[in-house]
Amino acid sequence: MATNRIGFNKFLKDVGEGQQIRLIVDSNLLIAFFDEVHSNHESVKKFLGDLDSKADVTFYTTVTTKAEFLDYQRRRFLTEGIISLVQENKDKVKISDNASAKINSLRGNRDNRLRKEETKDKELEEFDSSLNYFRDSELKEVKKAFRARDIENETGWLSICKTFLGTKLAEQEKLLDEFCVYLTTRDNKQKENIFIVEEVDWGQATLISSQTGMGYSDSMILNMALATNIENIATLDFDVIYAGAVSASGKKILLPDSRISSYKKILKKVNISN
Repeated sequence: MATNRIGFNKFLKDVGEGQQIRLIVDSNLLIAFFDEVHSNHESVKKFLGDLDSKADVTFYTTVTTKAEFLDYQRRRFLTEGIISLVQENKDKVKISDNASAKINSLRGNRDNRLRKEETKDKELEEFDSSLNYFRDSELKEVKKAFRARDIENETGWLSICKTFLGTKLAEQEKLLDEFCVYLTTRDNKQKENIFIVEEVDWGQATLISSQTGMGYSDSMILNMALATNIENIATLDFDVIYAGAVSASGKKILLPDSRISSYKKILKKVNISN
């Protein structure tokens, strides 16, 4: 049975020199590309780099994806900075004993999650690299352990943010803005050349989510893709691949070649329809 799943290498092989390619990328792929410690960074960087050097490619995404991407980077930079306060920067940045204890406690929880993840069956090769970073609820716990502003020689939370976030999020946003084109029906050129509907029906995103149980943010990008004539979607996300088989058979879902066989059994004879 033919599927709409295509491996990165297979896709690259079939692309002609200088061919115009339009490719929708989701937050999962963008995060892997821009986060050097992400488990899939090298493979994604190679695929997108090889594609860009071979073809005339335009990468598309959505503002919803942008929000996911920047929130991930916020967690990344804050976690790395906070942990440094009890390690390499503990003599440079003074914090309270309470804050130090809270960070060490949550760092221990983070390390336990990582150890458990590393012992899992990696049949689908989907190590969750976001586990490297504190959860949002944990960042709030750390935040509560600090005073807002500096008190005598005790560093406050606002200074922590200035030091470890500072302009970094704006820099990441600029990188993303330069890398991608954001899909929107408000752009007349896109409306004329890309969109096949007058307006995106976001109720369809709810339907897609209801069909397969995928996360709503992922269903929104898949729904946006279905509203366009762009046929290629690149992802690392199992939900997007799964829902792509069910709800987007007219699109090509690009993923690492090593995962093709893993999904074959799961999605065998799935009833695909648009």
